[in-house]
Amino acid sequence: MKISSIIDIVDGKLLNKVAISSINSIKTDASKVKTADLFIAKDFDSIKIAIENGAYAIIFEEDFQAIDSEVAFIKVSSLELAILKIFRFKLANKKVDAFLCNTISYELLKSLFGNIFNRQIFILPNSLEKIFKFIDIIDDDSIVISKNERVLNTIFSQFNIFEKDIDKLSIKNLTIHSLFELSFSYKNRYFSRVKIAALYIKSLINCLEFFKDIDLDLSKLSNFKNLKALFLDKNLKVIEFGKSDTFLISQDDISLVEYEIKFIKEYYKYAKTIYITNKKLDFLDEKEQIIINSIDELKSVLNKNLFNCAYIVGFKDSDVFDYFSKSKNIPSLF
Repeated sequence: MKISSIIDIVDGKLLNKVAISSINSIKTDASKVKTADLFIAKDFDSIKIAIENGAYAIIFEEDFQAIDSEVAFIKVSSLELAILKIFRFKLANKKVDAFLCNTISYELLKSLFGNIFNRQIFILPNSLEKIFKFIDIIDDDSIVISKNERVLNTIFSQFNIFEKDIDKLSIKNLTIHSLFELSFSYKNRYFSRVKIAALYIKSLINCLEFFKDIDLDLSKLSNFKNLKALFLDKNLKVIEFGKSDTFLISQDDISLVEYEIKFIKEYYKYAKTIYITNKKLDFLDEKEQIIINSIDELKSVLNKNLFNCAYIVGFKDSDVFDYFSKSKNIPSLF
C-alpha cells in the first residue's frame, strides 16, 4: 500500500521526506512489527521498538520527532479516528453486513463466539487496536457486530440493529429453576436448564433467532458475566456452582445495576441479599447499602453480615473471583 494513499486516508501530515513509497501491512503492537510494516504508535518507546523491528512508517498523534530519516513519520489529529478510517478503506469494496447491538447482546455473543466464529462472524472488540487483527480476514459476506455506534458509523455507510422485538407469548414452558438457571421452549425447540438469568431471556432469544441456522453451544453461557454467581462455602472459599446457598454477584457496568437489583428483589425475596458498592446508589435505600473503598474490604464485610446473596457493585467479576481464590482465610460467622 502506498504511503501517499495512507496519508490521504487518515488526513495526516508527513513530517519528513523519505525514499520508501509503500508498506506491507499495518500493526498496532510494536513487538509484532516486521520489515516494511506501518506502525500505529501511542508512545515514544514503542516507536523505537517498531523501528528496530523494521517499520517503514509511523502514524502518531502526540508531538514526537522524526527520529529516523529513513522512516516516514505521519502525524494525525486523532489516532483513534485514523484507525477507523484505515479500517473503512480496507472494507470499502467488500460486501459486509454490519449490526449494532446493545451491551447485553454483546456480552452474550462474546460468551458464545469469542470474537470470531467460523471466520465469517466478527464481534468487534472494545479496543480499537484489537480491531486491527480482523482487518485482513474480514471478507465478502462477513457479518460484523459491535456495540459501539460511533465505530460503525465511521467504518460503514449503513448498519442494522441486531435486536428485534420478542413477543413474550412466543416463549413457552418457562421454568425458572433459580436466579441463574431456567428452561423454556421457543419455536418448537425445548431448552433445558440453560444457565442464564430469566432477566436476560429475550436477549438470549435474539441471539438464537439471529443465528437460527447455527447450532449454538449454550454451555458456553458459563462465560456470560451478568448475574453470574460465585458460590462460597462457610469459610468464604470458592466452590463449585450450586454447592452452597451462599453466593456473590458482581457488576461493574453501572447501567445494568438498577435493572439487576430489581430482578433480584422480585425473584429472590425469600432469601437474604446484601448490597455492597464502591459508591452510593441513588435508586437504593441508603440503609440497604454497604459502601467500601477497596476490594480488600470484602471478606471483612461478608464476615460481619448474614446473607445468601451479596450483590457487589463497582468491581469486575474477574477481580472478585481472584480475590476470593487467592486471599487468606478469615474466620467466618457461619
